[in-house]
Amino acid sequence: GRIAGGIKGLRIVVLMNMFDPADLKEDKDDERLWKLEGEVRAECEGIGAVEKITVFSSHPAGVMIVKFTQPNAASDAVNNFNGRARGKGRRIEASYWDGVTDYTCRDDEKEEKETEKRLDEFGDWLEDQELPEEFKLKVEE
Repeated sequence: GRIAGGIKGLRIVVLMNMFDPADLKEDKDDERLWKLEGEVRAECEGIGAVEKITVFSSHPAGVMIVKFTQPNAASDAVNNFNGRARGKGRRIEASYWDGVTDYTCRDDEKEEKETEKRLDEFGDWLEDQELPEEFKLKVEE
């Protein structure tokens, strides 16, 4: 089997309870989101080189993912963030990403409506097409 973290080690840290998604929804120009990401980046850069930060702004658990270039920096980040208070009674839960969990939140109802609309439009387009002569049904009398 594959060793957890592979040759490079565990470099991706999941930070939960970093924010309340309702607060970010109220933020029309994403100012809070950029501020939060900047704060986390600054703190993480103090621990080690950061490759990427992803904020899942609509996730109910307030999830952020930080990818470090080195496993030891990720380990330090987990120790640094885990259990820390984060306003409104929230405590940060820091852990390594399991390599499987998808934190993307989808609006299933909205996606279903969009898919149905797209299929209806495609059906209408198909019905409006003129068949070439060779594809038309020929009836012998």
